[in-house]
Amino acid sequence: MGMRLKPIGGVASSASSLWEKLLIGAGVTFFAVQAAHTWTDRNRWPLCSYNMFNRCLPERFAQPRVTLYDEFRSYPMLPVYGLLPLEFFRVVAICGAVYLGDDDDLKDQFTASVLKGLNDAPWQAFDEVKASYRAESPRGFTGMDVFETWIDLADYDPRAGGPLHDTKLLYSCRLPKDTA
Repeated sequence: MGMRLKPIGGVASSASSLWEKLLIGAGVTFFAVQAAHTWTDRNRWPLCSYNMFNRCLPERFAQPRVTLYDEFRSYPMLPVYGLLPLEFFRVVAICGAVYLGDDDDLKDQFTASVLKGLNDAPWQAFDEVKASYRAESPRGFTGMDVFETWIDLADYDPRAGGPLHDTKLLYSCRLPKDTA
C-alpha cells in the first residue's frame, strides 16, 4: 500500500470541493446552453441543436418521385431515395436542384449517370442510405421519368406512399437500345 498524505489545515479538501462545484456548475451551464440551442434550432460550434431531422412541414408540400423503366415493365412513382448511394435527405435535395433547374444538359448527364449507377453498381442499404432500385431485366433500367408530386398530410399514408396529388412530369429520358 502507498503512503497517504494528510492535508494540512483542510486545504486539499476545500480545493477539491471547489473543483467539484466548478465542474458541476460547468456541466449544468453546458446542458442549459445546449438545451437553448436545441430549443431555438441554432448551431454554433461546438454546440449543435440536435434537431437535424426535426422540421415543421406545411399541410401540403412537394416531393420528387420517379418512374423507372426496364424492358419488361415500369416501376411507378418511387421515392428518389434509391437513386443515389447517399443519405435519403441529400438525394431529395440533389434531385430537386437538378430537375427543378433549367439546365437540360445537366438533367441528361445526371440521369444517364444515375441509370448507369443503378445498372452497373447497385448498393445495399446502410444507415440513412436506402438500397438502390434493381431492374428485373438483365439489361437494367432503360429509362426514367421524374415527377413533382404533392403530399397532403391530412390523407398521406407513409406505409402506402400515398395518395399523391397534382403530379406533374418534370423530365423524361429513355436510353437508346445500344447504350442501356
